[in-house]
Parts: sequence; C-alpha cells; structure tokens
Amino acid sequence: MSYKREEIKKVLPYKEPFLFLDEVTEIGDDEISGYYQTSEKDYYFEGHFVDFKIMPGVLIVEALAQLSTFHLRQKRVKNHQDYHFLAYKVRGVEFLEPIFPGDKIELWAKILNFIEIDENRKIANILAKAFVEKRLKCEARFSVFIIKKSEFFPKKWSAKK
Repeated sequence: MSYKREEIKKVLPYKEPFLFLDEVTEIGDDEISGYYQTSEKDYYFEGHFVDFKIMPGVLIVEALAQLSTFHLRQKRVKNHQDYHFLAYKVRGVEFLEPIFPGDKIELWAKILNFIEIDENRKIANILAKAFVEKRLKCEARFSVFIIKKSEFFPKKWSAKK
C-alpha cells in the first residue's frame, strides 16, 4: 500500500515547508520506503551554499526520520496520535555525496529494534538510507523516543529509568 502526501499529512504532525516526504511507496513489518522530490524552488537551496547549492545534511536526516516515524505510527504504536515521537540519539551519520536541487531522494528505513520501557515510553532504533538514482547519498543510525503526551513534561522526563 502506498501513501501520497495528503495521506501522509494525516499521520505525521508536519506541513509545508517542513514535510520532507512526498510518498510512502512500500511499508512492511520492519521496513519502509518512500521518496522526496527536491525542487530548485526549495527554500533551503537559496542560502545553502550560495555558490554550491546542496541540500543541508540535517534535512536529509529529517526526511529519513519522518519516513521512520511514519512506519512507527502505522505499525508499532497504537493510538499514535496520543504520543510524541522525539529525536533521541543520532548514533552515526555518513554523508557520501551531496544532494542537489531537482534530485529525487529515494528513502529507506528499517526498524532494528523496538523497546517498550513501559506503557508510556518506547524507543525505536533505526537504520536509514537515502539514495539518488541508486547511488547511496546518506546512511544514518538513530533512535526515536516515543512518549505518551499526557506523561510529557518538558525538563522532567527521561528515557532512562
């Protein structure tokens, strides 16, 4: 089953200009794939870098994280709208080649493990990759902390017991 941009916006709490996922093309038990089509008009290309326009690495990782949290919301967390999905750890990122205006970024992610700390807190460890024309551009390993909204109090929560 695939999901188009408008369907994605019903699941993820993002909208333009901070939605970096145009379509989810495949979703399985542990893996997900999709894409994001960059454009010459994307706001971040105007200033990064002025004489060598490339997509900021942090936004590539954000696209991979959005794809991953879409999977977690659809496959792992019941009543996902009752939870916050937060960046927890970036274990490592490699940027192998730049991504340019007009590139279509093929996104892929795999949930390596899913830990339920308790009914209110969970952690997902993820491996994710970004490709353009089958060339690996970025590989990232990161964790997402999932916490029930009713339990979230800024500066007073922790994923650790």
